[in-house]
Amino acid sequence: MSTAANITYRSLFAEPGRAWFFTATAIGRTPSAMKALACILLVQQITGSYGLAGMVGATQTLVAAFLAPVLARLIDVRGERGILTWSMMAHVVGVALLIWAAYSDLPSASMLVGAAIIGGSSVQFGSLSRARWVRALGRGRALERAYSLESMVDEMGFVVGPMLVVPLSLQVHPTAGLLASMIFTAIGTVMLIRQPTSAESTRMSTPITSVDHRNGSSVIRLPAVQLIIASLLCMGVLFGAAEIVIVAFAEDRGQPNSASYIAAIFAIGSLLGAVLYGARQWPGSTPMKIMVTYWWIGLGTIPMLLAPSIPAMAMAVFITGLAISPGMIVSNLFVEHIAPPSKLTEAFAWLGSAMATGAALGSIIAGYLVDQVGIRGAQWSVVAGGVACGLIVTFGWKLLRSPEPEPMLQV
Repeated sequence: MSTAANITYRSLFAEPGRAWFFTATAIGRTPSAMKALACILLVQQITGSYGLAGMVGATQTLVAAFLAPVLARLIDVRGERGILTWSMMAHVVGVALLIWAAYSDLPSASMLVGAAIIGGSSVQFGSLSRARWVRALGRGRALERAYSLESMVDEMGFVVGPMLVVPLSLQVHPTAGLLASMIFTAIGTVMLIRQPTSAESTRMSTPITSVDHRNGSSVIRLPAVQLIIASLLCMGVLFGAAEIVIVAFAEDRGQPNSASYIAAIFAIGSLLGAVLYGARQWPGSTPMKIMVTYWWIGLGTIPMLLAPSIPAMAMAVFITGLAISPGMIVSNLFVEHIAPPSKLTEAFAWLGSAMATGAALGSIIAGYLVDQVGIRGAQWSVVAGGVACGLIVTFGWKLLRSPEPEPMLQV
């Protein structure tokens, strides 16, 4: 484990195999920001139905959110190679079925089945990467740096992914965006399966055994993990609702094209937050950092409610975005501390699933409110999700301060 006082990003890759693995997971997680949008654009262009396209996209997202922790738990128990191989094969089948169903006279339900297979076979590459950093670095400054780097890659994916999938689907071919997403997944998977052999990569790619007393149960049974998941579910509602609000707000101001720029500024704010967090060691305990960042995110939605213009909305989402990556970094640090080492991949996957589920719910809620009561009602749903995120950790402060820690895996 690294004990250097000054940890640089370069030093994280000193051991052989780390750069290969990090690159593989970075490529593999790019489709996270592509798949749902690619499914929606494919179905809408072929069928002409926005309703069916939305159902297909939501099916992919929700199934992925519910089954990603299952895949992660299987990886923890059985190792990466076999699970990654079978999930990739299923992913190809799902993509093929969705495209075939869209272009044929098959019932619409066939598209939902294809989308469900795509979602159900989607491995959270970010959770794989974070779990490996824990085992490679142990606790300390180096791990915080690694998590900052992970958040940067996550945000870059949400900037680059939509920028790729929209022109591919609209200007090249309706299937091009979805096929590109599948190719990214395949490249990341193959790179992980065929990673160069080294002592560290062999140690970290094999199943982890543990004698901890919860070995037969899911990490979701830990009350402190439930607290963080509930908070991140509300944070996801904020994000999902904000996406709808940004589009509706831009259209209401007569500048619909500005929605993409506002969304990009949101992601850039989060990317900058990751850079700033990783640049220095911030004082305070992890629970206190969770409290500060969650409330920053929650209260940061108020300017989004009050913004009178497109530039004001862009500034509002940027300020909120600055706290997003730090919030996720400290959430991962907290869960890493309390989850059994034999369940780290599953634990990180639950965090991502909570966010994805909340985002899907937030989009549904905000879309309904825009139709029924207007933009203002949808903006309040953003605020509600953010404030609920802060309230949950506030009421659970005692649990947040004194979770039951698990021993670190010795490497």
